[in-house]
Order: sequence, then structure tokens, then C-alpha cells
Amino acid sequence: MGMKKMRFVFMRYVLILVFSLLYAVFVTFGFYLLGVKNEVIYPLNKVSMEIDNAKEYLKTVHTVTDEDIPFLCEYALFTNAGEYKSGSLGIETSKIIWKSCIENNITSASPYLYNVIQRENEVLILRYRMAAQFSNALLRRLFPVADWFLVGIILIEILILMFAISYWFGRYVEKKIDKLLSATRKIEQQDLDFTVGHSDILEIDKVLNGLEHMKQALKQSLTEQWKAEQMRKDQIAALAHDLKTPLTIVRGNSELLCDTILTDEQRECANYIKNGSIQMQNYIQTLMDITKSIDSFYPHIQKFCVSDFLQELQNQIKGLCSTQGIQLQASYEYQTHYIYIDHDLFMRAILNVISNAIEHTSANGSIYLEVNENEGYFVFVISDTGNGFSAEALKHAAEQFYMSEQSRNSNAHFGIGLYITDLVTKQHNGQLILENSEKTGGAKVTITIPC
Repeated sequence: MGMKKMRFVFMRYVLILVFSLLYAVFVTFGFYLLGVKNEVIYPLNKVSMEIDNAKEYLKTVHTVTDEDIPFLCEYALFTNAGEYKSGSLGIETSKIIWKSCIENNITSASPYLYNVIQRENEVLILRYRMAAQFSNALLRRLFPVADWFLVGIILIEILILMFAISYWFGRYVEKKIDKLLSATRKIEQQDLDFTVGHSDILEIDKVLNGLEHMKQALKQSLTEQWKAEQMRKDQIAALAHDLKTPLTIVRGNSELLCDTILTDEQRECANYIKNGSIQMQNYIQTLMDITKSIDSFYPHIQKFCVSDFLQELQNQIKGLCSTQGIQLQASYEYQTHYIYIDHDLFMRAILNVISNAIEHTSANGSIYLEVNENEGYFVFVISDTGNGFSAEALKHAAEQFYMSEQSRNSNAHFGIGLYITDLVTKQHNGQLILENSEKTGGAKVTITIPC
């Protein structure tokens, strides 16, 4: 099959529609003429012809009866003076017809025609429609004018054909465009190992060819980016690992120096070395966590007893709080006895929040841990009595490497704690919410995950 332009495809369907309509109208007229031939439909000229054929008889017959009146005609019989004698028309209608036809010499008044027949001592007026009619009485009541029925049938045929051809054309174009949509979806999902294909329509194929070029360029770019990213991670991990050994030696020797007899100046220098090496080791561990965080945070979900998990969590939090003289206030309210999580990852996520809370809470302060169940979700709420989040931190605290002005002065804060917590929460199909607590005036972090 050769390549087609969209306008020619559209023109083809337009021609199909036009010829279909002409054919439908032709067939409908054929059935109409067949109805006329078989006297299912009486045209106006046939009624007029029957009136002309019966006129001489109606002039001379002794008494006019309903059987003498031509088919599809109504009549009124008057004296020469205009007095109503009989007929199929009512008296009032007959008087109006007498006035129109005899006094005003009117022989037509839409939708009727009139024919006046002068008898010896009487006047006979025939009334009939100026349009074709069905011979069947029921059809005449439904469609007084047969031509209206013909027009109605043609309009219905036009509507049906327009709908059918439009639907057919739409399905054809949709089938061709589906290849375009399929290609864009795959590129969006970064699934670049597929063949774009062809639609046999020139305009769509131009877009498909453009997508093919874009796919190849994107694939090449992503491949290079992935390789560079992996190389960067490997280099950072290797460098961090290599730095750990000399730093351990520096830290160990500085601690040995601190245990010897030193002058005040020497001890101050030894402490600088010791504290600097500890800080550098923390930085290196952070670098190693960052390089492997994305790859390692794919949870292995397992079933755990909620009470056991909370007991373990509480023990660890108490240990962290005790070193800073901070009180832990815990409250639990739930019905579901089991939770589906990656134990280590989720524990680390909550402890990251707890560590931040401890860091920003002064001695003799309090940290609150509330766990409850709400509409199929476990809700973990951690709040503290610190200064709370700044307006900027509420927007950016969960971003990687974000540090507020206050946290920049802390050697233990590197801007990845809440980032990792947010990442783990999303891996558990949950949500991390940051706000300030109205109850404590400090920060409030809410973690929700499905039960």
C-alpha cells in the first residue's frame, strides 16, 4: 500500500459520503415511484384525473352519494341558493367553502384545492389536498402529505450516512494515530527499545519519523548520562572508601595524643585534629549514603507485628533522647495488628525525623510520637518543642541537600535526612507532611502509609 496524504484520505471519505447519499436518495425515489405505480401513493395529478373522469357523471346522477365521490376527495352539496344539503364536510366548514368558491371565486386555499360542479338544481363542491397522499387511511393520518414522509426518510438517511461515514473515518484516523500515541507513551516511560513503525499516511509518518529521531537521540543521551552517573557514583564511592582508612589512622592517633601529657596549646591542637577527623568521617559516610541511596531504596516489603515494631522504635528513640536530656511522650491508638513495610528502611526513615527533632530541641524539652490508624492508613506524627520550621523550610526541607540557616551551623546535618525519609515514604506508597505544631509550637512531621 502506497503512502497517502491526509487530504486525499479525507476527500475519499467525502466522495464515499456523497455517492452514498446520492444512491440513498435514488433508491428512496425508486420506492416512491413504485408506491405511486402500485397506488400506495396517490399523486395530485391522479386525483385531478379521477375528478375529471367523474365530473360528467356527477353532473347528471340523480342523487349524489359518498360512493360517487372520487377517492381522497371530500364534498359539500348545496342548493343553487347556497343552502347546505349534505356532504362529508361539516356545515360550518361547508359555509366557508361556499363563500370562498362561489361568492369570491377562489379555487384554492392552502393546503386544499376546490372543484365546483354545477348540477341541475344543485352545486357540488369537491375539496382535496394539493399534494400526494397515501391510499392507506392510517398512513394518511400519520403523514397527511406523502412528500413529507419522503423528505423525512431522506433526512434520516442523510443523518445515518453522515454518522456512519464520520465514525468510519474517525476509526481509521484513530487507528493510524494510535501508533503515534503509543510511541509518545513509550518515550515518556523511557522505554526506548521499540520500533516506531509507519501509518501509511504522509503527515503522520513525518511525525513518527521525528519521534524516531528523537527516540534515538534521547536513548543515546540517556545512555551517556546513565554511564556518566554510574561512573560518578563509583568514583565517589571509591574515593570515600579510600579516604576512610587514612582518616581512621588520623583519628586514632589524635585520640592517643589526647591521652598523653600535653601542654594546653598541644591539647587544643590535638582536639582540633580529633574533631576535624570525626567531622570528615561523617561527611564521607554521608557521601557514601548519597551514592547508594537511590539504588538501595527499593523496599523488600514484609509483614511485621505493629506492637513489636513500635516497641523497638520507642527503645531506639529513648536511647537518642537520653543523651540530650530530652523526654519522649508516646501514644498509640490502632486496630490493625500487622504492618507491611521494609523494616530497616522504614525504621531509618522515622529515626531521621527523630534525629532532626532532637537536634532542634533544647535540653529538658520534649518529643512527641503519636501513632494512630485512620481510614486504612497508619499515621506517624512526630513533633517537638523546638522553634519549628521556617516558611522556606516548609517548602524545601524534604529536598536533597537543603539546609536551613540554623542547620548550617550543625556539624551533624547534611540536608539528606528528610530527603531520605520522603523517598522511603513514597516507596511505601505513603506521604510525608511537614508543618508546625499548634500544640507544641515546634516542628511537626506526619508520615502516612497504607495499612
